[in-house]
Amino acid sequence: MKESLNRIVRYGVVRAFFYCLFLYSLTVSNAFAEDALNTLEVNAASFGVKPGSHDSTAKVAELLTYIKEHNITKVTFARGEYHFYPGLATEDYAFISNNDQGLKRIAFYLDDFNNLTIDGQGSSFIMHGGINPFILQGASNISIKNLSIDFNRPFHNEGVILAVGEGFMDLHIPEAFPYIINDAGILEFQGVREYPPGYPINEKLERRKDALHAQDYVFKRLLEYDVNTRATAYMASDIQTGAWLKAEALSGKNNIRIFHPKLKGTVGNIMTFSSKYRKYPAIVISDSSNVLLDNVTIFHAGGMGVLGQRCRNVTIQNSQVTPSKDRIISATADATHFNNCNGDIKLVNNLFENQQDDATNIHGIYAMFLQLKSPNTALIKIQHPQQWGFNFIDVGDTMELVQGSSLITYGTNTVAKIKKLNTEIYEVTFDDPIDPKIVVGDSIAEVRDYASVLIKGNTIRRNRARGMLLNSRGKTVVEDNYFHVPGAAILFEGDARNWYEQGGVRNVTIRNNIFDNSHFSIWGKAIIAVAAGIDKEFQDVSRYNKNILIQNNTFNVYDKGLLLDLFSVSNVTFKNNKVNKTDFFPARTLKTPEFFRTRFSDGVVIKDNEFLGFD
Repeated sequence: MKESLNRIVRYGVVRAFFYCLFLYSLTVSNAFAEDALNTLEVNAASFGVKPGSHDSTAKVAELLTYIKEHNITKVTFARGEYHFYPGLATEDYAFISNNDQGLKRIAFYLDDFNNLTIDGQGSSFIMHGGINPFILQGASNISIKNLSIDFNRPFHNEGVILAVGEGFMDLHIPEAFPYIINDAGILEFQGVREYPPGYPINEKLERRKDALHAQDYVFKRLLEYDVNTRATAYMASDIQTGAWLKAEALSGKNNIRIFHPKLKGTVGNIMTFSSKYRKYPAIVISDSSNVLLDNVTIFHAGGMGVLGQRCRNVTIQNSQVTPSKDRIISATADATHFNNCNGDIKLVNNLFENQQDDATNIHGIYAMFLQLKSPNTALIKIQHPQQWGFNFIDVGDTMELVQGSSLITYGTNTVAKIKKLNTEIYEVTFDDPIDPKIVVGDSIAEVRDYASVLIKGNTIRRNRARGMLLNSRGKTVVEDNYFHVPGAAILFEGDARNWYEQGGVRNVTIRNNIFDNSHFSIWGKAIIAVAAGIDKEFQDVSRYNKNILIQNNTFNVYDKGLLLDLFSVSNVTFKNNKVNKTDFFPARTLKTPEFFRTRFSDGVVIKDNEFLGFD
């Protein structure tokens, strides 16, 4: 009886133990399930998106649809190489500021996405043909990290200089840049037939497509690069050719002779053919907020590397715009570019090199007054073709009225109603009567929460044109960067006559940077330049840029050219900087050797600077 009772007790204890263990495991499982539900992470491979030479475009589109429908917050890609073709890509019409508008095929179209991290885990995304890698539209809280973007066939072209003579140049064109010399003796660069394995081909139709796609590789100018430094050649300037360049074949595979009266260069250097179009920027961030690009490498883009428009809070960190495959060019325009953005713009610990324009340009947009239709209503025209379609104005916005010839703001008004007549012209009704001083040629621009800008720890080098165009009226800090660029390392500008870019800085600090033998070409008048599009009759009164502090920087210079050129600016301090003489480049023949030039400016202080190695 006692033994039976003990056996029953032991059995009950064991049952109780396993029951408790079951309850515990159930609790833990539910906790893990709840945690997984909160993270909502998926692996792209689970949806058939796997590395390989096949086309990943359609599978990625399906994956993005699933992510959006199920509120997934993170997607990871198995490390490898992924290929994207336009044939099965998502399509939408896009107006992309300072690039070319058009109907775009898009590999990653993040339209109205929220709270998503895309982690490539070191993957390479290779684009084929006319496709835009990333477009973010109306998105928020997006992180893109640990991946690279490249194009199989770049949109620029290159050739090695073999010989130079009067009105001609001999080049070897690498096979990466296919071309023909047509029946009229005109050089035409070609695309390649970029279709995934197994794609059905109709030869007759393909020939028509070949002719259409060749437009993407049309050039408009030439520029020489030094084969040793990988930067633009010393004092090289653009040779404007247009798309019609006479050529003939020479003996030797892919050797040609081109003809133009202004051709010059050094044998062994690389002559680049700059792309006419900007159709395929790598990453477009439009009407979006809280976007992070972290450890993203852009090897090539047919336009800007990163373009942000009407965005709030964009950070690019630990990233690169740099060429691949022994190319000399990375992006065919700016590495980064921001238009009418607010919040914070942060560029931290990046490498921007060999792009065919600036490392960054941060500005707003001016639109021109065209016609007064009533006391409160006017026709407003977007002037620059690469800004057509840009939604620069909303109901409730406060707009500044700006004299086009002086850039002086003479009033503000609030938008009550907008009628968009077409991509160029808006009919705008304001709350109050429009200031009667307004005339055709004056401009309006949004008065907004101007972006605060932090540019820290970046390397900017080997590109065409300038380093940075800084034109935000928010607080701007430029510190701990390295510059080696052919033009002005930093330019402050703004105009309502040419690019129609709103500028006029108000609070800038430039400190602890190294300016290393910059300004070795025609781009800009000084290593740091302040300019503005102001007519002569207003230069005595207009002060467009204000409050710039330049301190504790190192300037390595190869002659006594301008460190600082000031025009139409007030309150500039240049102090505690070190200027070192080098022999990196041959000294220029200067009419007036001088480090500082000040024109039509007030409150300029230059003091406590150290000059070493000069006579």
